[in-house]
Amino acid sequence: MPPGQETLTGAEKSSRSLKLRKFPMLGALCLLGCAPLPGQIPLRLKSGVVDPVTGRDLPPLPRSLSPSRRHFLLQFYDRPDAATRAWLAARSVHVLRVVPDRALLISVASPDDLAPAIEGLNLRWAGWLSANDKMSPWLAAESWPGWLVVFHPDVDPGQARDLLTGLGLDLLDHPDLMSGQALALGPYERILQAAEYDEVAYILPASTELVSGQRVIGCPGAALEGDTAEDEGFSPIAEYVKVGKGWPQVGGRVDLGYVFTSLASRTDAATVRSEVARALAEWARYAPLTFTQGSQATANRTIAVMFARGAHGDPYPFDGPGKVLAHTFYPAPPNGEPLAGDMHLDDDEDWQAGGPVDLFTVALHEAGHALGLGHSDRPGAVMYPYYRAATTLNSDDIAGIQELYGSRTAVPPPGTPQPRPDTTAPSLRITTPGSTIVSTSGSSLLFQGTAADNVAVTAVKWTTSGGGSGTAGGTTVWSATIPLLTGTNTVTVRAYDAAGNSTWRTVTVVRR
Repeated sequence: MPPGQETLTGAEKSSRSLKLRKFPMLGALCLLGCAPLPGQIPLRLKSGVVDPVTGRDLPPLPRSLSPSRRHFLLQFYDRPDAATRAWLAARSVHVLRVVPDRALLISVASPDDLAPAIEGLNLRWAGWLSANDKMSPWLAAESWPGWLVVFHPDVDPGQARDLLTGLGLDLLDHPDLMSGQALALGPYERILQAAEYDEVAYILPASTELVSGQRVIGCPGAALEGDTAEDEGFSPIAEYVKVGKGWPQVGGRVDLGYVFTSLASRTDAATVRSEVARALAEWARYAPLTFTQGSQATANRTIAVMFARGAHGDPYPFDGPGKVLAHTFYPAPPNGEPLAGDMHLDDDEDWQAGGPVDLFTVALHEAGHALGLGHSDRPGAVMYPYYRAATTLNSDDIAGIQELYGSRTAVPPPGTPQPRPDTTAPSLRITTPGSTIVSTSGSSLLFQGTAADNVAVTAVKWTTSGGGSGTAGGTTVWSATIPLLTGTNTVTVRAYDAAGNSTWRTVTVVRR
């Protein structure tokens, strides 16, 4: 008996089976028009809502470079558990992602294999992503320097490159791109064509940091928990998915606790505590949220903050310095207690306040996940998939947290002008040295450059991986002679404005 089938009444099972038998071949398989049971919800994507009950027509079957491998979304009436995934695996259906709203992203070797494989399952509907489902709403909003193309997890990287170059798009080889992603340049019309292919999962604007080749670190996304500690149902959220509704509110507000279960071993404990608390407080500035440091990490509505190395009790072992920095579990729902909202950070990283691995920046981003936010498609946002040095939230971040929880202050009457926080970060350019990797025999090196802001640049400061720090002379035009240690030095220069926004650049200097 298929997993979950026993939860339906005899009449419901009969109706469901009839509808499935009407579509024995994939060419005729459509979003199953099953009447929703009480409490069921549509699948929410960033581009809109997928719900067969509303009468959405099935889009054309996407083009593919591999017609023998196709990707589909299956939504269930109940949360698909390990038994459901095992049932599918036994029928050569590969489960690639666990998706909120009780869905799975799957792939099959042959499109004709899908209908018999899902026959009798407790399905609400089955279908595939249309080209419009894969296009970020921000793509057409502005002019962007490039495109970040996300492929399904099982797509071969060489095949992904062939698809994009075959459409006449140019690819930038960035060493910090996350797995399954490509950085493309070219006309908007060509990127629209890319979305028509089955292999492509989602397309969003590329940030200037990515296109200009600056060193960046990506966030693989917050996770859903599995049914057991060993369950393979743990999964980062796909970029095309819109996540849940955040923590349930009580009396129009959300009161959360937070507990440090372990601290960073190479960073001052007071710095760790204050930077994480500052990150939580930044979100609370704009939404009715309160955070109170507690003592019990397993208490409900409590964010457990853990610094750990390698395997640490969940299915996401850390991978050493310079790679994955952190991961966070979404709140309850969709995750269950006590894991809901927990933040795990890699203790192999050199966490600093204002350094190359800036603790506040990462904690601010991960706290957004702990509160229920997915990744933002808008470059410059704290919640963009690649961490961006920040001291405050971007307007897109503020809109996202207020969509979940509302504003911290009373909404003014219609027509009342609302002040907007200055969230525009300064621009920063290093003109000397003229490269991001430099070799020298000297004990110091001259750095020069320019900075600009929509209001004013207040300071340009620098830090080194050897522990040095200082303030450059000048602001819009600045210079600093920075001391070096023998060996490899990472020099970080950061420009600040009066609102606390900042922009940083790094240069690697090898002193011989």
